Amino acid sequence: MATSSSIHHRRTRLVGQAEQPPAPVPLSEGKGEGEEEARDWAELPVDALLAVLRRLDFVDILTGAGHVCRPWRRATREEPELWRRVDMRRRADLAYDVDLEAAARAAVRRSAGRCEAFWAEIFVDNDFFLFLADAAPMLKSLRLISCSRILSPRMNEVIRRFPLLEELELSHYRWGSIATCLAGVGAACPLLTRLRLNHDRFYYWRPDDTGGCEAAEIAAMPGLRSLQLFANSLSNADLAAILDGCRRLESLDIRHCFNVAMNSEMRARCAGLKALRMPEDSMEGYDLPYASPVRDCVYYSGVMYPDF
Repeated sequence: MATSSSIHHRRTRLVGQAEQPPAPVPLSEGKGEGEEEARDWAELPVDALLAVLRRLDFVDILTGAGHVCRPWRRATREEPELWRRVDMRRRADLAYDVDLEAAARAAVRRSAGRCEAFWAEIFVDNDFFLFLADAAPMLKSLRLISCSRILSPRMNEVIRRFPLLEELELSHYRWGSIATCLAGVGAACPLLTRLRLNHDRFYYWRPDDTGGCEAAEIAAMPGLRSLQLFANSLSNADLAAILDGCRRLESLDIRHCFNVAMNSEMRARCAGLKALRMPEDSMEGYDLPYASPVRDCVYYSGVMYPDF
């Protein structure tokens, strides 16, 4: 009969064994570790494989995951649903290692015409934008940041070719007139509900600035529900025109729009909004880089210089 001390020793040893990690499962006879892992990954069901790929950045898919094995390569090339949303923002750090335009073209082509969202920063030019219009007729969301290589007439031409567009962003655009970019967009894109037109810095307003022109085009978008105009030069009259034209507007962000005076009349006009960010409000939650405003300027021969 076992003594109490031997039983206690046996229980202690078994508890200690239970806390140890389980022994590795032996590999199949005649196969190396690398071969076994490759076979397992390659045999993932398509649904499970797509669930894995959707968690990856699409640049990583094009440059890495799509080359793991034949089933993975086939999934990345033959599953258009994987490419319904193409996000190329915040990729400037890869510009020296990856041809971002070529990668974007490959991603949009693989969507087989089903791409619904395209977001990009810096690299998009006139030629690529025309390609996008042809390859993504079902586009619902277009966000372009610092894409100043697109001329404003071409920008306008292509945007108006997306009749299903629901969201549009043209931020930090410097190569032409935003008003030209938006001309006729309200009629061509009747489903548009969200618009972002953000500058990187507010400058002192002059009477010949284009804030009023932009306001006229925005006011012709009656379906808008969300509007963000950061560091824009629009005035109280411009904002009033927008509010009159966009009766469904629910959210308005005019931070750093220092030409707007939020007096009692303007506050009353904005009272029906569900969300309002005023010119002096905190920048918390703003997701683009910006500089301190320049409110005072000196003019020499018609040229504006900041008066620091």
